[in-house]
Amino acid sequence: MRNVRQYSRIALFAVTMASMAWGFRAMIMHHAPDVFRTPQEDMSFAWYVPLFSLYVLWTERAKIRASAGEPSAAGLLAALPFLAIGFLGVRGIQLRLEIVAFVGLAICVPWAFFGFRTAKAIAFPACFLLFCIPLATFLDVVTVHMRLLASGTAYQVLRGFGADVVRRGTMIYSGGGSFAIDIADPCSGLRSLFALMALTAGYAYFAQKTWLGRALLFAASVPLAVFGNVMRILSICLVANYASKEFALGFYHDYSGHVVFAVAISLMVATGELISKIG
Repeated sequence: MRNVRQYSRIALFAVTMASMAWGFRAMIMHHAPDVFRTPQEDMSFAWYVPLFSLYVLWTERAKIRASAGEPSAAGLLAALPFLAIGFLGVRGIQLRLEIVAFVGLAICVPWAFFGFRTAKAIAFPACFLLFCIPLATFLDVVTVHMRLLASGTAYQVLRGFGADVVRRGTMIYSGGGSFAIDIADPCSGLRSLFALMALTAGYAYFAQKTWLGRALLFAASVPLAVFGNVMRILSICLVANYASKEFALGFYHDYSGHVVFAVAISLMVATGELISKIG
């Protein structure tokens, strides 16, 4: 009789998850992919976020299976507000609300069927899906400050080198008129910040043994990404001032981001090693 109850619960859980996937089918098939493709958001990294979550679930499958316990009414109650958020998000085609509701239900539904320990075991791969939320156009005020930081740093360094440059807001141009660089929204570094944060979160989960170490490494991704973007803007201005404006705003501009991001990843790994040694 006990096995029958267990199999019935598993079957009901599978039906519930299938119903959940069906309810969010528009988000999965259309809303999220459409936003990922838009140049305004530039979320090409988000395509890999669900794949990483599935990978974590697969590697932790034994732990998740062992955590299964009795059903929990608390999990059922916790799922109710996410059902309401999901209804509003789907009906209003609000991707951010849809993703928040999907993540919440992905944690609360297993909690309701198998207990809190199971919800805790799958919390990280579920919450990792939050990196799919588009925030670049939502955080315009942050974008402006990051652009001002990059332009201000580049201006001060160029002046320190003796370059004849003038700064107006986010624009830097030479006194002789040989070049003019405006740090637009795509160059603010916000998108590379989100990408590095997602990469650091995944790396920290496997590289660090404690949640404190993971949190410290994840927090370090923010200054690393900002520093990398500031150095990229500075190098573009240096190349434009001392070499060629066409080369700086053409080939170098297009490919320097890859180099800077690779350096940021190296610094991330080095920071993780330092945290492990200190820990």
